[in-house]
This record gives sequence, structure tokens and C-alpha cells, in this order.
Amino acid sequence: MGVQLLGVVLIFLSVGLTLQTGKHCNCVKRHPQDEYSSSKIVILADVTGKRLPVKNQHNLVRYKIKIIKVLKGSINAHKTQYVFTDSSSCGIKLAHGRYVLSVNQLNYGIKTMKCDIVKQWEHLSLTEQELFSKTYKLGGNCTISTCSDSPCCPQSVNECKWDANSPDALEYVCLRDSDNYCSWYWPASRVEEDEACLE
Repeated sequence: MGVQLLGVVLIFLSVGLTLQTGKHCNCVKRHPQDEYSSSKIVILADVTGKRLPVKNQHNLVRYKIKIIKVLKGSINAHKTQYVFTDSSSCGIKLAHGRYVLSVNQLNYGIKTMKCDIVKQWEHLSLTEQELFSKTYKLGGNCTISTCSDSPCCPQSVNECKWDANSPDALEYVCLRDSDNYCSWYWPASRVEEDEACLE
């Protein structure tokens, strides 16, 4: 009886830990500009080395990188040679090539995780590359909220509503216009708002 009870307890503990781990790595879908705005440091970097474990650090792995450009924040690009991540399911896997990465600066270097910005440069459209390189930094005083209902109407002059089901909206940028309203642009012309929002 005692062995059976112990078995049941162990199963519950195992399921609980699995749910906790899964929940911890459950990333909310957000517009890239929103991800950019909430990140302290965003870099454009070439991954030049393979995934290697970090000595005396059980859950830590690293990739050798060369920072091409610091897109946001401040970092010593010349001295930063590695980006670190976890070996757990919350960590990331990188191939050789160029990436846009949001990173956190820690005592031992920079680190990125699954819910951070991790985008292969070659998989971005030319418009998306331009947005990360130059345009997102201009929309810092606007907020982006995700909506699932139609129409997606902003609740204030400082907000752009993003329909996560609209694939072309990834190429939109939320900027403040001459009337002091935050509005969607693609990439230079203003995107017409849903007529239902204007009523």
C-alpha cells in the first residue's frame, strides 16, 4: 500500500514539474515592434561557432558570434564573442548565419532565451530588415496591443491594435502621426483603419 501511494505521489510530482517547465517556456505571440520596444539590447550578429557546453555550468551552452551592429541599447561589440543560452527547453538552438537577437547582459556575458527575439536575417523580408535596422526605434512612445476580435480598434491615442491573425501586419510599424495619434504604417504610407473603428 505504501509503495503504491509513493508511486502516485511521484507521478503527481513529475506531472507538476512538467507543467511548470512547459508553462515557463510558453511564449506569448507579440508583434516584432512590441518585442523590440520591451528589449533593453537588440543586436544583429553572425553566429560563427557551434553550440558548446560551458565548463562548470550544468545548464549553460554558448555560441561564438560576431556582432555586426547594435540595433538598440549599449554593448561593447568588439569584446562580446559569445552569446549564452540554456540547454533546457527554454533555451534556443542557432545555426550558422546572421540573426537579430534580443539579449540580456549578465556578469558572464550576454544571454538569450526562447521568448526573446531570435530571427534569422535571411528569413526576414527586406521591409522587416529595414524595420529592425532603422524604423522600430522611432515608435518607442507608442504601445502595441494584441487583439483577436474584429474590428481591432485602439483605446487611446498612444496605442496601435495588432490583429495577430493578419500575416502582412508583421511588415507594419506603429508610429505617431502629425495629429499625435499612434497609427500603423507600411512602410512609409499610412495603413487605412477599419471603418468600424471610425464610427
